[in-house]
Amino acid sequence: MAQDSKLLSLRHQIMWDRMIATVEEQAQTLIRTAFSNTVREAGDLSAGVFDLKGRMIAQAVTGTPGHVNAMAASVGHFIAKYPLKQMEEGDVYITNDPWLATGHLHDFTVVTPAFRDGRAVALFASTCHVVDVGGLGFGPDGRQV
Repeated sequence: MAQDSKLLSLRHQIMWDRMIATVEEQAQTLIRTAFSNTVREAGDLSAGVFDLKGRMIAQAVTGTPGHVNAMAASVGHFIAKYPLKQMEEGDVYITNDPWLATGHLHDFTVVTPAFRDGRAVALFASTCHVVDVGGLGFGPDGRQV
């Protein structure tokens, strides 16, 4: 019995490490491919995986704490506006609405449902800071949202 318990603990740890590796790879890919120098050079981003109720399961080690918290809250907003039963394979949801996501126009949150055998099983999300949108000149000087 103790052996089974140890084996189960080992399996859980392996799965946890795989999940962390997946979201860390997501973050590193964002850094590698970003047009935004703030993402590439400062790591101003977040990446994570969520269950179908919008609860964060795992987050990348790489990233900004403020983005992680705001990204987690924004996934719930996406689910409220676009219920899971309406989501399809290949859908990508994106916003830079500061009231629903990260607080200013320069941060874009992207949520993508993940499917297995035609059924949604998780949501992947990321938030990145993009410097050349959202306002007059350099900075968040927009007068309307």
